[in-house]
Amino acid sequence: MLVLTSLADTRHWDIRWEVIMTYYFESRGSFVTRPASLAPVRSSKPRTKKVSLAQQAKKFTVLQPQEIILGLFGEYVEEHEQVWSGGLVNLLQDLGFSVAGARVAINRVCLRNLLISQREGRFIFYVSAPRLLAVIEEGRHHTFSAKADPQWDGSWRIVLYQGAEGHKVDGHRADRVRLGRWLTLRHFGVIQEGIWIAGGGESRELKRLISRLGMEGQVLSLNVSLNDPQEARNVIHRAWNLELLSSLYDMFLAKFEPMYETINKKGVSPLDAFVIRTRLIDMFRKMATIDPNLPDTVLEIEWRRGEALELFYAMHPLLAEGAREHFEQCAIRTTQPIDMDTKKTRKQTPRQP
Repeated sequence: MLVLTSLADTRHWDIRWEVIMTYYFESRGSFVTRPASLAPVRSSKPRTKKVSLAQQAKKFTVLQPQEIILGLFGEYVEEHEQVWSGGLVNLLQDLGFSVAGARVAINRVCLRNLLISQREGRFIFYVSAPRLLAVIEEGRHHTFSAKADPQWDGSWRIVLYQGAEGHKVDGHRADRVRLGRWLTLRHFGVIQEGIWIAGGGESRELKRLISRLGMEGQVLSLNVSLNDPQEARNVIHRAWNLELLSSLYDMFLAKFEPMYETINKKGVSPLDAFVIRTRLIDMFRKMATIDPNLPDTVLEIEWRRGEALELFYAMHPLLAEGAREHFEQCAIRTTQPIDMDTKKTRKQTPRQP
């Protein structure tokens, strides 16, 4: 049996998990309930070819240029520092992107109102938009709060999205995706469309998130206690892909442990430090996003999460100085003008016009 406690209604319900109560708002300030099965939802769409675990895991090693740009600003750019557009393109080339692909990604990040462009003569610089600062802080907290054996008070939190009155279907879908993206950063897993669950969770922080997203009245948060261990296991395996996550931790260690040993023995150049550190952070961030942040005893799994976290927290600061040196040399503006006639190669790009 499970017990639900609504933040908006102090009544309790003792019900079976198979008929978990899903709440739907009828009007402002009121809602009704109806049962929703946790059985897989049948779709009228034709079945797609099953993707193997190895194929799923491989996707997590592919760099996404827009996410990389945001990560670079979070790691190396202070609030009011200017980043030269040409230098940023060069850095993305170092990571394997084409010039055209890099410029498209930069433009799209600007269209998302995360970067502000500033033109000076024939040069373009970028600075962090206020919205980006909030995204960076959220991502940094999410990435560096990961623990090998996190504490848990035994409670669960469910978030349900219904949507605002008058919204079209596309509007509901966009809001739901936006909410889900932010909830994922807080270790929520998806039970079914519009329903998320996480172990514990601070209600005040969740309320601040909902308020910041402008979704008051569209989202309901519930405290949940799962008294049946089997029901808890069913929920965990429905909401999170632990098999994939375990495979990713193995892949992370296989990829970066040899590098760590080599760096400790022979050192590393600023360019290589930048490339390795960027890939290290990107893959670790993706793993942290799908990790339920629950103790291994609760998840009932033997995996190498602890080893992966230990390696990340060792390599991240080890590569910081060299990576920052390369980034600043390529892209951060200083007080000296660029003499374009002295540029012989891409690697000799000075830092300011």
